Formats: sequence, structure tokens, C-alpha cells
Amino acid sequence: MRQTNSERIGPFLVIEQLDERRRLFKTVFIDYIPVVRFDVHQIKERRLAAVELVERCVCDRKTAGRLCGFHRNTVVRLVRIKRLLGLDAIVNDARGLKAPYKYADEIRSHIKNLLHNSAGWTDQAIAEEAAKNLGLNISRSSVARIRTANQVNGVGTKSLGRKDLMEMAKVADAIDREDFDAQQLSFIFEQDQQLKEKSEEVSHESSPTAETQSQRALIKRLQVGQRCVFTGGLMHHLFLEEIGFKDLVDCFPSTPGATYQTRDILMTLFHSVNQGIRSIEALKLVNADELGVLMGCSRAPDKETVRDHLTLMANHYLSSMLIDGFARRLLEQSRIDREVFFIDGHFLPYYGLNVIAKGYYTVRRLAMRGNELYAVSDLKGRPLFFITESNEIDFRPIISRCAAMLENWGIARPLLVFDRGGYGIHFFHELSRQSDFVTWAKYVTEASLERIAEDSFCTGLICNGDKYLVAEQRRTVSESVQTAQRDKRDKPTSVELRLVVLKDVDTGKRLGIYTSDFTRPAYSIGYYMLQRWGDSENFFKEMTARFNLNYHPGYDIEELEKQPLVENPDIFLIKKAIKTLKQELQEQQTEVLVVEAKLHQRQDRRLEKKLSDLRTAIDQNQTDIVKFEQKMTTLPDKIPIVELLKGKPMSRCDLEKKKLYDLMQFMAFHSREALVDIFRTCYDDHRDVKKVLDMITTRSGYVKLVGETLIVILDWIQNRKHREAAQRLCHLLNQKGVRLIGHLNVKLFFHVSDVPQYRPQQAHAG
Repeated sequence: MRQTNSERIGPFLVIEQLDERRRLFKTVFIDYIPVVRFDVHQIKERRLAAVELVERCVCDRKTAGRLCGFHRNTVVRLVRIKRLLGLDAIVNDARGLKAPYKYADEIRSHIKNLLHNSAGWTDQAIAEEAAKNLGLNISRSSVARIRTANQVNGVGTKSLGRKDLMEMAKVADAIDREDFDAQQLSFIFEQDQQLKEKSEEVSHESSPTAETQSQRALIKRLQVGQRCVFTGGLMHHLFLEEIGFKDLVDCFPSTPGATYQTRDILMTLFHSVNQGIRSIEALKLVNADELGVLMGCSRAPDKETVRDHLTLMANHYLSSMLIDGFARRLLEQSRIDREVFFIDGHFLPYYGLNVIAKGYYTVRRLAMRGNELYAVSDLKGRPLFFITESNEIDFRPIISRCAAMLENWGIARPLLVFDRGGYGIHFFHELSRQSDFVTWAKYVTEASLERIAEDSFCTGLICNGDKYLVAEQRRTVSESVQTAQRDKRDKPTSVELRLVVLKDVDTGKRLGIYTSDFTRPAYSIGYYMLQRWGDSENFFKEMTARFNLNYHPGYDIEELEKQPLVENPDIFLIKKAIKTLKQELQEQQTEVLVVEAKLHQRQDRRLEKKLSDLRTAIDQNQTDIVKFEQKMTTLPDKIPIVELLKGKPMSRCDLEKKKLYDLMQFMAFHSREALVDIFRTCYDDHRDVKKVLDMITTRSGYVKLVGETLIVILDWIQNRKHREAAQRLCHLLNQKGVRLIGHLNVKLFFHVSDVPQYRPQQAHAG
């Protein structure tokens, strides 16, 4: 055996050494400082070392298990046992028999009588006497187990084993947690003067009336007060109230007697998106009682209920009406800037059941089957509406549809900004009849732009930190004869456009922009086009990162990508094909023998032709079998499960589900932006204003119903600057008189706790 052995496990250096008695010790170093040392072959020392590593916060449970030779679940159990039962419970195995098992009841009764009548005898003496009386071999250990099996302690109760103590400790721990929350909530109300005054102010209000038993249970629960990890999410009810969420979703028919209506399902999706629950499947990981508070329900619907209702809702095909109604309200409430509209597409990788058109996924730089989500947003990157279509649909008809929708909403001649994908001379001619547009000047050579005189660049522009000079001129552009003939037009289309040229001050490079707008200043046109690289594209980045825009409500692509490998179905089909061909080959060979026997008896042209056809078919089958076997050797035995789902079409019902889910994501985006606008007056650091707001709106806390007011108490925030900003935000929201949108229509009062929050596990650790 080697005297020493070393290895690296993360940041730890582990050295195994033999001592003078040939015992193998393992020493764990971090930053070249030893943290634990234990005998590898002594399980008690390994247990103590693992617990010590975790409790000293040297590493997590998984790493401690690797260092000490345990599974991470074992380390979790050891830490729990240490916390509940102490150090002795870890050292003692508590294994082995706790009671005799090999003796019948009459034998055990005889031994018990001997123990009762001969109290002063030793176990060995009792065993010898019982063996003589019964004619059996009785061991001393069996007598000892029978003696202690029903032994009572000083208070007359049966002695408890580790399992019993663990169960009792778990119950006590649960009671301690409940009591802790009640004590913490009571302590907050006692110590916080503002909460005490507010509670006294609203205590005279009548309690809300309950229509169902579940509502009565919820009201009773809230009147006592409860812990809720989604407390900060109640701030989003400001947007739901202002946008008129109830009336907006009333286009869906109600289901009499159902526990959850359409409004509840959509609100569940809205709040889950805001709380960072990235898929419907992830609803199984949250506390339904606490999430239900956000909707005024006793419990939030589970993932199966959400999916079932989403399918029923999709069958009504009302997503377009809902999107239209939401867009109209955004415009009516001036939440969208009408100056200019950006149209941009986002590729949605889709995994369905059949083949659909492929689209170029620029992030992965390859052609993939999927769909395209076209969003129309304003100058500040706030989305007005979206259109989801398959990839085979051209971009230009989408632009025309968007222009018609904007005009229908009362925006006369909207100005649309789009990329080169919408370029087309005849399309420009048709589009300019109802709207103006701005796009990159395609097919304009650099030499043509360089011929523009320097003195034409008479104005300047600064955008995204870059400096540009601006010039302009009018140009008549025409399409080619081939393009006109391909689209079945008699002659090519010509249109007069305005060419706006941007010159980069630093590099001297010139960029051309086409527009049908002849009234706005040239620098404004240039600024609009450059903004497409800014807020317009950043919107998709933010939606993908914050709200999981690529998610399909049927399943989560990210979850599927983490699944293990599965058997390659192609190999199964090839094996089945080879088996069929071999059976067919055997039948053909048998039939050849029969035909040859008949020909041996008599000559027949029909039999000769049949024999020739059979031999040709045999050769073909043999060739096919060889090629199948060669192909099978090139295929992997296992493939990722995503490969099985690639290239599937989005049916109309699936498309409806995606639109409904995306609409809730767009609503969540607007709700967050509405709170950002308010929070900017409370927090002056623009660099992380959204991050701090997200911390507040996803913060845990307590809720308590007093009268008709639900008092929302956010947990204490350690950072003083963030805490004071959150307090100012709560003050502004309270001035607006926010109400809970849901089955429980109560007023909301927001407050940040002045008392630090300590959970029970922190108290144990401390």
C-alpha cells in the first residue's frame, strides 16, 4: 500500500496517509489549512467529520459527502439527527435487534415468569434455568432482550428508540415553526407603531363576506395571519386593477359550479410568471396555499388543472380578441407612445409531432423548425401586441397586418420601423397607402453613398453613445423586371422614397435608410432606425431572460434538455424492418424451390418468369438487409429525448395555448414596467432599479386580514438604501388604494417590517 495519496475535490486538497499503526487517515485542506482529519475505516469519525464540515459552513452537503464517503442524502440525515437528538445519536448506530424474534410466545412467557420470580438472578442464570426447564438452547442475549423489551423508565412509559424520538422531534419542529410565525407576526404588530395604528384604524370595518366554504376557510386563515413567500407579488394588483383585468377576460364563457374559472387560470399564469415560476410544470414545486393568496383563493390550481383548463380555453379560439382588447386598453391609458412602432421577430424553437417549415435561428446559427413571434413595440421598448405564426409566412404580410391593426385602433398613418426582411419595392408602394415606414436601404452600394457630398451632412445625431452626421436626398427606386414577372405583374413598380444617410463620425462608414415619411426631420428618421438596435431588440432579450419567452405551455424545452438519453427509435424500426425482410426472404426461397420442382417435371414459360421475378426479389431483399445492417452500425444506441420531439408542428390549439401564455407574459412585462415608473421616484440609482424592484416584488413576508384590509408585511431588508426605497414604494402604493383582484376583493396595505426576520432553522444554527 502507498504511504500517501492525494486528490483535488473542488477547492479542497485531500491527502490520505498511513500512521505508525498502519491506519489510513484522510486530511482535508482548504487554502492549505487542514479543516478535518478522520480514520477512513471508522464510520463514526467519518460521520462526525461530515457534520462538522456542514455546520462550519466549509462546504455544502454534497461536497461533504464526497469528502467523507457518504451520499448527500446521508449527510442531510446526519445533520438533522445531530440537530434534533444530539451528538450521541450520530455516534451510536442504534442498529441490531431491539426485541427477540426466534422464540414462541409460550417460551417468552416462561422466561418472563423466571425474570419476575427471580429478580436477583443474572441473565446467564435465567438462560440456563429456562434451557433446563424447556429442553432448548436459550442464549443470554435473548434473555437480556426480553428483559429490556418492555422495560419502563422512571415515569412509567416505554423507552423510546431513535426512530420514535425523530418522529417526535419532527412534530415538535413543525409546531415550533407555526408558533414562531405567530409569535413573529405578533411581535411585528407590537413593535411597529405604524402597523399598530393601521390595525386599530381598520379594525372597525366589517369582514368580507364569503360565498363558499373555501372562501370562509381563507378568510379565517388570513384573519389569524400567515406566512407567504409570494407576499411582494401582491403589488402587481395595481396594474391588474388599472387595466381592468376582470372585464378583459370576461370574453371567455364561465363554467357554473367549477372550482376555478378562466380568470383564475390566467391570473395563476400571470402571477407565476412574475414570481419566476418558469413553467406550468414548476407549479408542483410551490405551496398552493401561499400562491392562492395572490388570487384571493384558498389554493392555487395545480399543474394538471391549469393544463386542462388551458386546453378548454384554447378550443374557444379567443386569444386574438383578448390580445386586441389588451392593446386597446394600453393605448387608451397612454401606456404606449404613439410616435413610432417597431416590428421585430423572435424565433421560437418548437418541438411538436410532425414536420413544419424551418426558420433560421440566428442565436444557434442553424436552420431549425419553429415559429416566429412578431412583436410591435413603441420607442421605449414597451410591447403593444404580438403575432405568432409559422416560419413559412413572409414578413411583409405581417407588417401589412400590423399596419391595418394600428389604423383600426385609431392611429392614422402609423410610422413602422422594420429590418431588411421587409424590403420590397412593390410592398413599399402598397404599404405607403396606409402607413409610413422606415427601413434599411437594401441594394444601395457603398459607392453610391460615398458620392454624396460632404457638405450635405449638415446635422448631427447621438444615439447609444455613438455620433453620426446626417444627410438626405430623394430617390426613385424600381424593382427588377424578373421580380415583377415572378409576382405576375405587367410592369415593374417604381416608388419615390427619401434616402437618409448616416455617417459614423469615428469610422466614416455610411449607412442608408429608406423612408416614405417626408415630414419628420432626417435626424429623427435616423434615430428611429438606430433604436431598432436598442430597446426594440433588448425587449426580446429581457423577455427571454426574465419571463422565459421560449417556453411552450405544454412542456418546458429546458426541462426536456436535461432529461436522460433514451433508446433510439430508429434502431428499433430498422431491426423490425430487417426481421420482416428476412421472413419475406425465407418465404421467397421456399417458393423458388417449389417452382423449380414444378419446372423439373414440365417446362412452362409462366413458371420460368415467376422464377426469374422471385430471384430478382431475393437479390433486392438481400441487398436491403445488408444496407439496413450497415446503416444501423452508424446510428447511436441512445439519443436525447429532445431529438424525438424535434420538428413537430404547432397545431391551432397549441398555438392558442402559446398565445394565451405569452399574453400573460406581456401583461407581466407591463406590470413590472408600471412599478418601475413608480419606483424610479423612490430609488435614484438607475443601474439596478429593476433588480432592486424584482427583489421587493418577489420578497417573502406576512399577510393578515384586519376588517376589510389585507395588511401586507414584507420581510425586513438588510440593505438600508434598499429598505428605505421599498418603504417609499409602499407609501406610494398605499396612496393609490390598491385592491386585491380576485375572489376576495379587499383593500391592500403595504408595509416593510422594521423587525429583522429569523426563521426557526436560523435559530437552531445560531
